[in-house]
Amino acid sequence: MESKSLDIRYACIHGFYWMICCAMIGYASVFLLDKGFDNTTIGIVLSISNILAVFGQPAVASYMDKTSRLSLRMLISCILVVIIGLSLILSFLSGASIVMVVLTITVFTLMLTMQPFINSLTFAFEKNGIHINFGLARGIGSVAYAVMSLILGNIVAIFSPELLPFFYVGLSLCALLFVYTFYLPGHKDEVIHEEKEEVHDQLSMGQFMKKYKTFMLLLVATVLLFFDHSVINNFFIQVVNHIGGNSADMGNAIFLAAVLELPTMALFTKFQKKLGCRQMMLISAIFFSVKHIVTYFAMNMFMIYVAQVMQMLAYAVFIPASVYYVSQLVEKHDMNKGQALVTGAMTLAGVFASLAGGVLLDALGVSKVLMIGAIISVLGTICMFVSVEDVDKHERES
Repeated sequence: MESKSLDIRYACIHGFYWMICCAMIGYASVFLLDKGFDNTTIGIVLSISNILAVFGQPAVASYMDKTSRLSLRMLISCILVVIIGLSLILSFLSGASIVMVVLTITVFTLMLTMQPFINSLTFAFEKNGIHINFGLARGIGSVAYAVMSLILGNIVAIFSPELLPFFYVGLSLCALLFVYTFYLPGHKDEVIHEEKEEVHDQLSMGQFMKKYKTFMLLLVATVLLFFDHSVINNFFIQVVNHIGGNSADMGNAIFLAAVLELPTMALFTKFQKKLGCRQMMLISAIFFSVKHIVTYFAMNMFMIYVAQVMQMLAYAVFIPASVYYVSQLVEKHDMNKGQALVTGAMTLAGVFASLAGGVLLDALGVSKVLMIGAIISVLGTICMFVSVEDVDKHERES
């Protein structure tokens, strides 16, 4: 019964987190254009936010691995409180200004920095024999993102993009409520801290890289796979326009991919038990490349929709698979650092895609950019095959 209650609360945490992500990153251009910023500035804001998150995630993770004073639950709660405060200030600013740029970058960075710690939250309970369905929760997050995108699109069209910071506040308050109550009655943070009672020598980033060499190659594979994934997502309207589609077609394609993520993520643990983490990681890598190749060869919206269907075996498998893979590969006291590095690799791919995507599109056109992206994606799949270990075998032997 308690496990079911935790499943519901954890699904709500993911749901509201990904709605926040949609309101912030998904509608960043809409919000900043309305404030008077140009496309170049918007690109810089998004890139800086991602870059800061790439460094912020492992830095915070290292601190969390060393300290027993702060639980993951309280860390996430503190970040949400800061986001709420800064978003309230942001909602009352008007016109393009350096203050707005700094506040927007800070809020976006904090939101991105939270992701690996929300992922790690469930494993604090699993160490104590309480299973929480991460795949279902993450699938709910994808559906929540899709639904929020549709809701915000209509609200912004009818009213104004100036309402977006109020959504940051409202959604963050909802997330805070579920994060703060995410504990077993009578236990509070004892469940979170039990594993920290044992003292370990904490690894520096260099020591971590030496200890988990193949894991570092997996991070390279992740960057390569997510580069084309991010290019397509960031410049999807250009891809759709290139084959004769419009913004409505793009919205349908995004909604289709997001909704199809739910069944895969919800059933992930069943597939993992039958196939193992390694096979699930490899399946996701293969279908990432298949999706990117199909997108490159797409001549009409039907082919784009076919490519989007591949999301259920690409992104929808990779996200839960990578979280479980890290939890089985690295030692418990390196967990936060490992999760943060995977999320950081995805974020870094987004930085490269943001910085290079626009330049390449202007210089080469949509078709050649998609071809380059597909080639990089195939290289990522090859790296994945070389780097992924059979962690299920290790677990069985231990």
